[in-house]
Amino acid sequence: MLRCILIILDGLGDEYIPELNGTPLQYLSGKLKVLDKLAREGIGGIMYPLSPGIPASSDTAHLSIFGYDIKKEYPGRGFFEAIGAGIRLREGEVALRFNLATVKEVGKELIIVDRRAGRINDEDAEILTRDLQKRIEEEGLPVVLKHTLEHRGVMIIKPEKELSWRITDTDPHEINSPVLKAQPFEDTPSEERESAEYTAQIVNSVVKLSYEVLNNHELNVKREMKGLLKANIILPRGAGKAIRLMSFREKWGFRAAFVAGGPLYKGVARTIGMEEIKVKGATGRVDTNLEGKVKGVIQALDKGYDFVFLHIKALDTLSHDLNPKGKAEFIARIDKALEPLLELEDIVIAVTGDHSTSSIRGRHIGMPLPIAFWSRKIRRDNAKYFNEIELAEKGGLGVLRGHDILPILLDLSDRAMEYGLRPSPKPVFYIGARGEPLRV
Repeated sequence: MLRCILIILDGLGDEYIPELNGTPLQYLSGKLKVLDKLAREGIGGIMYPLSPGIPASSDTAHLSIFGYDIKKEYPGRGFFEAIGAGIRLREGEVALRFNLATVKEVGKELIIVDRRAGRINDEDAEILTRDLQKRIEEEGLPVVLKHTLEHRGVMIIKPEKELSWRITDTDPHEINSPVLKAQPFEDTPSEERESAEYTAQIVNSVVKLSYEVLNNHELNVKREMKGLLKANIILPRGAGKAIRLMSFREKWGFRAAFVAGGPLYKGVARTIGMEEIKVKGATGRVDTNLEGKVKGVIQALDKGYDFVFLHIKALDTLSHDLNPKGKAEFIARIDKALEPLLELEDIVIAVTGDHSTSSIRGRHIGMPLPIAFWSRKIRRDNAKYFNEIELAEKGGLGVLRGHDILPILLDLSDRAMEYGLRPSPKPVFYIGARGEPLRV
């Protein structure tokens, strides 16, 4: 059996960039030693994380790629953010991801100027979050805030009364739009409606309080004097509750580890039972330690893990910041860092992204991603370059969905049980899954 490495480059896909005469990957065609080799000596295609035209969020995309049914097994983004931040979500609690953002008052509305407060640095974000938390406690609100990375943080609502995760985002996900009021979902079950209204009320109170506390905070005054954007509000979104998912090992038979820097991706991997390989300098930003992360993958394999998930975040950040040239340059850096993986024996490598992110629009888009599978004995197609168009036209696997990836890896690593055979009472289909032995 072969060991597997799944590399997910966050926000990898893109659209036509005039200055690059194509996507960042097309711009680099023929210049990528590792990624082009994987395409040339492997088999690939294009992949929709969810379905055509549907922009995927990172959490839903990763769950789908790992083989989970997001219609039944999605607990809300806030849950993963909390787990990734090292917060154990207790039964009855609701977690939300929040952004520190910049708004301006227009009449009675707060209009969003920047959803990330100019990508505020960790030190400033930590101070603002801490001071807001003090005020929340003074007001007696059952809420705990924790800063995680740059503009990001986690909000935990404690259950003084029954809570519901079925509430809308306060973030409209667009600049020049007003901050939204958290509201219950329209299809919230009647028996849960009161709880949802109560939860939304708490979120709205915290958002209003955040503007009151942060707008004239001395740190924001200093930031404004330096020409920096004020981080004068928090925008909670992605309410979620605790959930137990079948472990990745139970589902696929792999003993899995992961290497990641961002809290969300750590949260998804931890939730399904993957073991973390910690890497110094793995920040989830453009300054992340790429070489160290690749060494972490090799370290995991040396420790006996037979599946390693490597996540690299910065391409998505550069896309959101409308920096396609920077995105291309970072892809080239990733490519160079991946070189040691080609020296490994008994390995299957799959490389793709979790979604496409437009460097023109600065948002996730529903266009497909390139994907390539490589091993030393794999069937080869006619693709020569690792990019969206080459693998769409010449990829031997055609069009895939996110949930197709793990079955393909299972097969390529010689672990797949023939369909129709059922030695285990559990709905899993890998070699080695068995029921109880018959005793005589």
